[in-house]
Amino acid sequence: MDGFRRVVNNTIISLVGQCVTWASTLFLTIAYGRFLGAAKFGELYFAITFVFLIGTPVDAGYGNQIVRDVAQEPAQALAYFWNVLIVKLVVWLALFLLALLLALLFGYSPEVRMLVGICGVILLSTAMTNTFASIHYAFERTMFPAIGVALEKGLTALIGILLLKLGYGVEVMALVMLVGSVANMCWQGVWFFRLVGRRFIFDAALIRRIVRTNIPFLIYGVLMISYYRIDTVLLSFMANSDVIGWYGAGTRIIETLNFLPNIVIMTIMYPIFARLSTNADDELKVAIEKSTNFLLFCGIPICMLLIVTASNIIGFLYARTEFDHTIPTLWAFAPGLVFSYMSFVASAVLLGKKQDKKIPLIAAVALVFNLALNLILIPLYQHVGAAIVTALTEMLVCVCSVYCLPRHLLPLRSLRVAAKALLASLVMVAAILPLHFLNIFAILPIAVAVYLLVSTLLGTIPREDYLSLYSAIRKRGQTRVETQAETVQ
Repeated sequence: MDGFRRVVNNTIISLVGQCVTWASTLFLTIAYGRFLGAAKFGELYFAITFVFLIGTPVDAGYGNQIVRDVAQEPAQALAYFWNVLIVKLVVWLALFLLALLLALLFGYSPEVRMLVGICGVILLSTAMTNTFASIHYAFERTMFPAIGVALEKGLTALIGILLLKLGYGVEVMALVMLVGSVANMCWQGVWFFRLVGRRFIFDAALIRRIVRTNIPFLIYGVLMISYYRIDTVLLSFMANSDVIGWYGAGTRIIETLNFLPNIVIMTIMYPIFARLSTNADDELKVAIEKSTNFLLFCGIPICMLLIVTASNIIGFLYARTEFDHTIPTLWAFAPGLVFSYMSFVASAVLLGKKQDKKIPLIAAVALVFNLALNLILIPLYQHVGAAIVTALTEMLVCVCSVYCLPRHLLPLRSLRVAAKALLASLVMVAAILPLHFLNIFAILPIAVAVYLLVSTLLGTIPREDYLSLYSAIRKRGQTRVETQAETVQ
């Protein structure tokens, strides 16, 4: 029960931080649509994608490795931090210079090359921030990364919206993103050194082990980012900045919605999966099932809402009629979101069980599939074709990941939750279809109320999950009362 209560506390902290992040991202997205337009937004989105595609080896896999190993051996926290940081700095310098060179050789405009340079520095700041965050997650101190991300997104939105209103362009927005990233890094770094210590540890043997152990993570990261981001680079060769802007506008919405599995799985449950994977398969299966139930319960109605209210969402966020081209992109993206949620669970279990070699194979299959299909569909349907390929690739990755799981860990009872969530979502769709002319914020409360009511009637979430949550919250409340009473005495 103590472990479950800790999960509840971490979830609440993460969700509060995510609310700030969501609000900041929402306002900044609205500002992008109103002040930049599709072409300029396309340039910014492309530069970010280009840099992180080339720079994937800087950060890929190290976070998973740190969380898993430090969760199992907390005394290694400082050693892992310093030696991973050294590796990241060396790799970043080489890849940063490579990104600048490729941007020049590919003939991109001076403005895009400037954006690539700024985004390259953001890559370094993000890599350092993620190193701090991984240690915090390993100790299940989710508060510091949550506040750091909220600080980054809040500053970026506040300063960015003000400067966009004053007429500044994409280069200044990239600099604002850098300021936000550095603020997050400083916040998490200060708390890291206060809680873990400052002693510098250089261990050449550990560096070799980290690099060697990270090879499967690195291959997976490179392949995963490649199949997820290669479509933007292909669009830069086969289309113009407007098309990239339409595609990026849809991608931004989908990426924002991925906060849920990022919080539930990678932030909260992954350290628990890693700890239970050593000798507690029965408890691990329960944790997998509860996580899957929650993501299905949330993911299926989100998917249906994206399809039914796509025009309302795009109209509210981006305001300009040129972004109407994003609506079919969102339709194509939506089904892949549910498969993406399930892939998070399966991948976290495989990593926790140290079955790392299976993950790069899955990513390699996905990359070949994605690249081949993109070369067929992008010339025909441009940004919509790329979105269709992304959704199909997410489905393929989900199927392969689940297939690789040990059979005794498969959450088969979650299929019942999926069926009930789908039925409740269809009722929700029927209720909101006549309301398509309303603002999205008028539709959402009705949709949520209908879905929750029907889900409750169907018993979508197993009763024992509610009881466990209630017991955890009640015990937490009793502990607080007892502590206050002791303080008074």
